[in-house]
Amino acid sequence: MLALENIIIPQKRQESVDSSICLYEGDYVVKNLAAPEDMIKAYQLRHAVFYHELGWVPQSENGLEIDSYDDYAVFFGVFDTQNRLLAHMRLIRAENDFMMEREFLSLIGNGHKIRKEPDTIELTRCCITSEARTYKISTEFGSFDIFSLLFKGIYHWCLKNDIEYVYGVTDYRVYRLLHIKGLPFKLINKPHTMPDGVVAVGVIMNWREFEYINKEKRPKILKWFTQYQAVPVQWQPQQPEAYLQHQVFA
Repeated sequence: MLALENIIIPQKRQESVDSSICLYEGDYVVKNLAAPEDMIKAYQLRHAVFYHELGWVPQSENGLEIDSYDDYAVFFGVFDTQNRLLAHMRLIRAENDFMMEREFLSLIGNGHKIRKEPDTIELTRCCITSEARTYKISTEFGSFDIFSLLFKGIYHWCLKNDIEYVYGVTDYRVYRLLHIKGLPFKLINKPHTMPDGVVAVGVIMNWREFEYINKEKRPKILKWFTQYQAVPVQWQPQQPEAYLQHQVFA
């Protein structure tokens, strides 16, 4: 068993949760991560997905996937009623180096200057447990998956912290899936085939454009995204449906 005292939460990241969110949806909650036990769950999930499933990172002896970007990142997670972490996303603010600036420059090209303003962030290390990829949440606005709930939480955090632009690096197939889910990310360069055969893309989205497009085309999605439930309600089990992707952003 891992000792919690061995997991150090950098002071810089502790300060970042002052403007945190905690949003309930049925039997799930999406929130910022700060407690050491929650951080361990996130690092373990990342190791399971990015090492065991994808082979994108080296194996870690302690089963935790941790890198230098964690020192100043903001962490999010979706939990169930048993406090099991189902999904995780890491957010990097513009005053720090984005992963795409250092790890994925080939996806940027010369035609795009990376926006490094206070209203801009990068989403990285998105991962979902294998069982949670089939979970669905039935609401008065329709049925939504765990990934959408994770993004809903990030949307509210961005509102609270005056964030308008969102960068990410993802698979081209997932980029198309994001549009189906009402998230109008735009390509910042042509797709690039990585050494492992994945067709990767750099993308950016403007939250105001997300609101405008969905207000006109998918008002139920926007209504669900903008609804903030700060207290839990009684759990009601849902029937699982297939989910396409185990991770979204690198």
